[in-house]
Amino acid sequence: MDKDKKEKKEPVKVKKKHDETKEIEKKELKEKAELKESLQRLQAEFENSRKRMEKEAQDFAKIANAGLVKELLPLIDSIEAAEKHLNEQEKVSKEDAIKGMETLKQQLEAGLKLYGLERIDCVGKKFDPMRDDCVMQGKNEEEKDEIVLEELQKGYLLNGKVLRHAKVKVNKI
Repeated sequence: MDKDKKEKKEPVKVKKKHDETKEIEKKELKEKAELKESLQRLQAEFENSRKRMEKEAQDFAKIANAGLVKELLPLIDSIEAAEKHLNEQEKVSKEDAIKGMETLKQQLEAGLKLYGLERIDCVGKKFDPMRDDCVMQGKNEEEKDEIVLEELQKGYLLNGKVLRHAKVKVNKI
């Protein structure tokens, strides 16, 4: 009879273990589904956040440009006034025309300087490939080697970073 009891108990134990395994599998499947759903939610939130940040950056750029444009409006006004003045005058001297152009240039440079624009000063200084672009070489015995002899096109920095390299002629002995 002991033998019969053992045979009957074993199937109950196996069934219990089988039921426990199924229960564990159900819990694991539920956890996986919850994790998957959570991951999908996080991915969607991240994507929405990325899109929102891109839009905010575009909006900021538009607003930032508005300040620059507003600063340049007086220059447009000055150009229009000069145009009107030139049309009203029968004769304009070369000196007056040059003086007017210089005034307009100074007004533009002053407006752009407020936004961090500055000219690269390179003539008479040692050639610097980080800010200068050598497009010609010359030979001047009175100057040291690698000195910028002439500026062919002005270079500019914007907030300390090169916006456009100066195109220069460099002394090569």
